[in-house]
Amino acid sequence: MADDAHDEPAEADAIAIQRLYTPAMLAELVGVPVAAIRRWERQGTLQPVKVVRRLSHFDFEEVGVARRLAQLLAAGCSLRMVDRRLAEIARLLPDSPRPLADPRVVVEGRRLFLRLGDDLAEPGGQLLLDFDESSLADNDEAPVTISIAVGQRAKQSGNGDALQALIGQLQQEAIDWEDEGRLDRAAESYRTLLMAAGPQPEFHFALADVLYRANDLSAARERYYSALEIDEEYVEARASLGCVLAETGELELAAATLEGALQYSADFADVHYHLAHVLDRLDRPAEALEHWRTFLDLAPESPWAAAARDRLAAAGRGD
Repeated sequence: MADDAHDEPAEADAIAIQRLYTPAMLAELVGVPVAAIRRWERQGTLQPVKVVRRLSHFDFEEVGVARRLAQLLAAGCSLRMVDRRLAEIARLLPDSPRPLADPRVVVEGRRLFLRLGDDLAEPGGQLLLDFDESSLADNDEAPVTISIAVGQRAKQSGNGDALQALIGQLQQEAIDWEDEGRLDRAAESYRTLLMAAGPQPEFHFALADVLYRANDLSAARERYYSALEIDEEYVEARASLGCVLAETGELELAAATLEGALQYSADFADVHYHLAHVLDRLDRPAEALEHWRTFLDLAPESPWAAAARDRLAAAGRGD
């Protein structure tokens, strides 16, 4: 009886995990950069249902919110414009703190509508906000740059409130430069942020992500290492490091790094997926197949599930 009582919660947890999406999975599912998912999470627009060792998990309700955000991006809205307009919508709907999670709100192109009446399927609605060309042009100013010297002075001043305000400004500046596609300036902002805030693993991770997107894999690798030196249980940093090592051809080290991530989070489906790829490249097919199967068990509805099923089918045919 004791064993049965122990197994039931574990089985329930496994079923629940199958219905959750990591940031990378969610980004792939809705077709946006993973940096956008992390940005919306930081701002509270997306809310994870659980966070394990800094790794966020989102449920299907958040998939719906992410799809609406992705629709706005696909229609030509910038990330900063979406941020600003969502703040305005929140003021228009004070009873709905998360408008894009409100089923009454409908996205059509750059426009947001509020359904009228009790029947949400009823056609027609009230226009809430129009993300038109003029509003985009009027409000998309370039980010303001804060120098490293300013960050150093704020840290040395001993004024805690001023330092926290500066840290917030620097975070927003880095995000804005990312939105502009100026990854070099975003990296500079994150370095200034680290100078002001001190070594924080999440800031090293954010800088590593920007450097990776800028194709500076060597520098990205070092920043992922820096994040892990501060927090060895930062599983998303460990997984990202493994992927970078795989891209640079360091397959044995990549496999060891990804296996290390699983020691901290055995249910991290993304890691099983990437590790399976690495093991296939290392010509270790039996081990790879175990991870392909585990990945599908954990994330059968993942946007990567089809690739995993194809690989298992090929193995069954002896390809």
